[in-house]
Amino acid sequence: MILILHIVVKKYIVNFLDKKIPDHIHLTYSQIQVNLITGSVGLTNVGLDFLDKDTNIKKAGMRLEAIDLKDIGYYQALFGNKISFREIRLLKPKAEYYQSEHQVENNGIVTNDSAKERTLSIARLSIVDGEFRILGKGGDSAVFSVENLNLSLENLNLNKETIEREIPFSYGDYDLSSGMIYVDLGPYEALTLSGTNINNKESQLINLSLKSKYSKLTLSRKLDKEHDYIDLEIPEVRMVNLDFGFNAERFFLNSTLFALQKPKMEVYRDKLVQDDFEQKRLYSRMLRELPIDLNVSTVEINDGYIAYSELVKMGTVPGEIVFADLEATISNVSNTHENREMTEIEAVAQLMGEAPIELTWNFDVHKENDAFFVSGVVTNFKSESINQFLRSNLRTEAEGDVQELYFTVSGDAISSSGDMKMNYEDFRFTVLKKDRAGVNKLLTFVGNIFTNDGSKTDKTGYRYGEIYAERDNTKSFFNYLWLNVRDGIVNTLTGDGKKE
Repeated sequence: MILILHIVVKKYIVNFLDKKIPDHIHLTYSQIQVNLITGSVGLTNVGLDFLDKDTNIKKAGMRLEAIDLKDIGYYQALFGNKISFREIRLLKPKAEYYQSEHQVENNGIVTNDSAKERTLSIARLSIVDGEFRILGKGGDSAVFSVENLNLSLENLNLNKETIEREIPFSYGDYDLSSGMIYVDLGPYEALTLSGTNINNKESQLINLSLKSKYSKLTLSRKLDKEHDYIDLEIPEVRMVNLDFGFNAERFFLNSTLFALQKPKMEVYRDKLVQDDFEQKRLYSRMLRELPIDLNVSTVEINDGYIAYSELVKMGTVPGEIVFADLEATISNVSNTHENREMTEIEAVAQLMGEAPIELTWNFDVHKENDAFFVSGVVTNFKSESINQFLRSNLRTEAEGDVQELYFTVSGDAISSSGDMKMNYEDFRFTVLKKDRAGVNKLLTFVGNIFTNDGSKTDKTGYRYGEIYAERDNTKSFFNYLWLNVRDGIVNTLTGDGKKE
């Protein structure tokens, strides 16, 4: 009797796979195994292709060594509206999706009323050693790929309620790991990861790299307007209590902690390329206008390094500013209406690798005027250390030491004001000729007439200055901050130095 049932069930399954699958879905396999006692079905050497129903062009494809369906609820499937499995296991799937101009919605998904009444329950979905690629519209290169993908997804359920959602099923605990991931970010940059480990409690991204596709020189030749060369490497990104999904049709991402370990970033800008005059948003507005709901309680940066350089004249060495030993804590990185707390940044670093610098910065993402407050402290700064940048960018050199520099700035997207105090000595500027090969003695002499060398201070040893700046909205926030600091330094060095 069991043998007869086995033959009948196997014939039914084969007939279903051969005749009931829609015409635009092509399924092939070399062997099928059915075990009525254990309630399992296995297919080996499986091929699955999805075609565009209108054009018959291949949209996606998958090849698998095997598909194992374990502990199938036969009775519920035959006499009820529930299809259940203890486990579905996909062994070494290799899947590809082909981008095209012609997009088809609901390709092959049946959503008639009878289908909606059915429920699907999978106690565990497993993917073992998978690969996945999204190919560009030309079909000759990947815009996204992932290798050695392993996934365990618990308690997957699909029913008439979940099928209406953006993610058409509910699920419980998950555990995902992968090998190399590649993401094409557009014409100039690409992102790679050497591996991932992601689950409900703590997740890890390994060796994150975001880099320009070209060398600095080649990139400049390809640009018609200014675009930064970027080289960012983060050995580890740790995420705690990661949660994501959809609220209605809006994607959300929540976490209690993002920790970036030893990030190293080099940014280079070729100022000989035409300026980009598009308006730049401040960070508060960027967060506010994100297309997703983001709520990260804390972002930590540990032992970071940032180098920024500009080339302003052909044949010169690009001027560079370096922030080493960077430690930063960013609280309340959020744009949700439930979280009304200020976004706060506290950072310390070594300016040019030697002068301690501290920065405190906050803003309210919900304020439409993008109001912010910044304060900073620089100590034991030797001005000669920044001469490479001054020489290249401002045609000046400086000498003298700044023992202490304090500034506070408050402003919005239009203008800002603040104050500064400095304790310094023997400060002098040298103005260079246009070719930077020699000193412009006249401008140097005139400039230093108006520059106080630091000898005239109040009884506490400080000179004071005021700050005012108007934002150039084609530039970044850090350009805006630099305008404020520069205005404060000039006012402190050339003004009467008295506290208002």
